[in-house]
Amino acid sequence: MIKLTERRASIRPIKSKLSISILDDEEIKKINQTALSILEEVGIVMPSEKALRIFADANADVDFDKKMVRIPAQLVADSLKTAPRRYTLCGRRPELDADIGGEEGTYFYCSGEAPKIVDMDTGERRSSIKSDVEKMAKIADYLPIVSLIWPTVSAGDKGMSAPLHGVEACFNNTEKHVQTESVMDRISAEYAIEMASVVAGGKDKLRERPIHSLLVCAIAPLAQDRGGIDAALAYAEAGLPVGFMSMPTLGLTGPPYPAGSLATGLAEVLSACVLTQIAYPGTPNFVSIIPSVIDPRTANYFMGSSFAQIASAAVVQLAHSNGLPLTACKSFGGSQYKLNNWQAGIENLYGHILAVMAGADMSFGPSGMIEAVSLLDMRRILFDREILQAIDIITDGIEVSDDTLAFDMVREVGPRGMFLAHGRTAKEARKLWPPSILFEEARVEGEKYRDAVEVAHDAIDWILTNHRPAPLPEDVRQELRAIVAAADQDEDLKREIRGD
Repeated sequence: MIKLTERRASIRPIKSKLSISILDDEEIKKINQTALSILEEVGIVMPSEKALRIFADANADVDFDKKMVRIPAQLVADSLKTAPRRYTLCGRRPELDADIGGEEGTYFYCSGEAPKIVDMDTGERRSSIKSDVEKMAKIADYLPIVSLIWPTVSAGDKGMSAPLHGVEACFNNTEKHVQTESVMDRISAEYAIEMASVVAGGKDKLRERPIHSLLVCAIAPLAQDRGGIDAALAYAEAGLPVGFMSMPTLGLTGPPYPAGSLATGLAEVLSACVLTQIAYPGTPNFVSIIPSVIDPRTANYFMGSSFAQIASAAVVQLAHSNGLPLTACKSFGGSQYKLNNWQAGIENLYGHILAVMAGADMSFGPSGMIEAVSLLDMRRILFDREILQAIDIITDGIEVSDDTLAFDMVREVGPRGMFLAHGRTAKEARKLWPPSILFEEARVEGEKYRDAVEVAHDAIDWILTNHRPAPLPEDVRQELRAIVAAADQDEDLKREIRGD
């Protein structure tokens, strides 16, 4: 019997009493200086005519033929001064707002968008479809540890406009903040912004309370995606938060040293932040750098290696030293498909705990993702949740006070006494053994032991059957359907995505 209860959506960031620093001040200075030297002397490919004109007007060194920009260090410094260190990623209700850059701790959110999913009925892999996006948004809406929501899988049955269908599916199945990382062209961005405006009640209300945001990935090494940059400028013009991610692979698309790859990745994300600040000063920006490695024996791609994890934690200090919030990267799971594979579990543990202790503003996970974010198993999000619950306890440290030192209890119980019978023990015991779906249910029932995977399957079924996110008004739902239907038929959108 699954012990879940009906409840409204809520969020719970993890605030760490413990802290960790990967880099000292001199190391931070050297990496920052190297990134500035890369921007000023090597440059960034910026294949967007609008972006090139913006940089040229700001007196950067622009080569329109090569679509290359070299950005003076002073222009970087001046531009970043207008980027807010603190802002809010809003939910549909104020209680679901994520105060980014504040003192609340690290907000976690689902990553995406996997093209494959483990079918809950058959256990077989298959391509993901829009209804899978809807289900995962509903699950994430129910779990308080998830504060921000992506379309976790792709709406693969919707063709070129799949990213927009993913955004619509999330808006319809969660009250939490919705972010996308697959709206990667100007026209799609305009459709997505229109949907967000409808949900928010108008463009002015959307600017006042941004319920939607965008994350754009650079092309390592040292290049931006044309469509992604144009989309970022559209979001910034609408007053919506825009984040930029770099994904250097050590020895492949980045130097074979964590420090060098961090400097290169930092140059990539800073170039995009500078662009949005020049064009629309005050745009809420955030950054993410996700180093990875290639296994030389198998060519498998690993986000969860020890080198990558420690480098990802170091990015927190680099981002904050530039006055920018950060989305940290934990591991997305190992290369093998097993729900309870030890490798995926240990990578999730130390990836999450490093992000929290380093002071990341946001962090990917829990998600239920494995195989480097290419495969979703919905059940695994509950395993990730258990890991985060343990991290929440660990990073909270030990409270030392007159109450917790409990001298009065010791005096009452005395030598060879039993604390179990004391009234305060009954009150406090729940804190020592917090609720756990998996631990409570995966236990012996008579002669039968329930496997944790079976328990997780039942829990997900319960959430999908019983959780009912607050619905959008029907007229809003109809408008969203009309917007994605128009996008489905938009030939200009298709040409833009194809790059015609």
